[in-house]
Amino acid sequence: MLTVPQSDIGSGDHEVVPFDEVPPSDPIHSIIGTILELVPVSHWSFARFKGDADADQLLAVGNDAEEFRKLRKQYILQRERTAGGPSIAATIDSAGPYSSGLALLFADNRARFGILSMLRTDDLGPFTSSEIRALTFALDAASDRLSELRLMESQDERLAGFRLEDGAGEPQPSARTDDSAAHYVLNRDLEIVLAWTAENERRVALTPLQVPLQTHLPFILQEAVRELTAAWTDETASQQSGVARPVPFLVVRTRPMSGAAGLFIGVTIERTKPGRSLTGAAARFSISPREVQVLALLLDGLHLNEIAGRLHITASTVQDHIKRLLEKTQTHNRSEMTAKILGWGHDPSEPNRGSV
Repeated sequence: MLTVPQSDIGSGDHEVVPFDEVPPSDPIHSIIGTILELVPVSHWSFARFKGDADADQLLAVGNDAEEFRKLRKQYILQRERTAGGPSIAATIDSAGPYSSGLALLFADNRARFGILSMLRTDDLGPFTSSEIRALTFALDAASDRLSELRLMESQDERLAGFRLEDGAGEPQPSARTDDSAAHYVLNRDLEIVLAWTAENERRVALTPLQVPLQTHLPFILQEAVRELTAAWTDETASQQSGVARPVPFLVVRTRPMSGAAGLFIGVTIERTKPGRSLTGAAARFSISPREVQVLALLLDGLHLNEIAGRLHITASTVQDHIKRLLEKTQTHNRSEMTAKILGWGHDPSEPNRGSV
């Protein structure tokens, strides 16, 4: 059994902020809100760890400093399970009325940002495998966003030229691949009759959690499928493939599947490729933290003088950063640089294709 020294847990004397007091401008507000919309829970709490113990912060449904202490202990225990990067695991040593729990570690391969504890009582039942698959997409997307923000906020030029590395130390273009997908076959009552994934869920360590076989997709995804197939009849012409994006980080694709047993619904759940993969761009092109900041503001449509004012530098310095970005990406103008960094025109999974 994993144990944690008392000195690692701390006294619990940290900032505790009720979630309803988090300003909408804080990115974690939408991140946590979307995850809770995707998978319902009986109780949850989220703690961010910024590297400085005095900056640790608990965002929860209540205002209980003792909960931070428990969550920090959970974080330390879960940290021992993973070598790096985001992960999902069963909660350890859960107490109280909860019968099922998941711990989501938000991280990239360079740092861990925090932990989300999601607990359920018997009335909600245990987490199903289809819910856990959806949560892996949410976890990856949230970790990418937090990693990007951390990089953009950094002023340490020593980070210039960094490379994300896996456990073997080999350079990687990003912490995770974006081509994974979950595939399902549903009957006309939207019940799952078959499921498989494109790759192993190596980031999911569920022992000792008992995961039941799923019978339905998470509600918000199920409703997206229902809407996409509402016009289907026995006429083949009505059975059109469809695409929906029910939450910002997920794409749902449907297509008809006919066989001897009748008509079924083929469903593919994919993570939306980030429209602004700045963390990956920094790793691929040796872009410094300051250059990432300039790039982010360029993508937001700001002009040279506006970027200079925002970053408190001169317009000529901004121009120098842009020149270095062009050199590092081996492009000739800003439009070409943007297309190369964001991978426009090269991603077959973008939802605007209109079919599966």
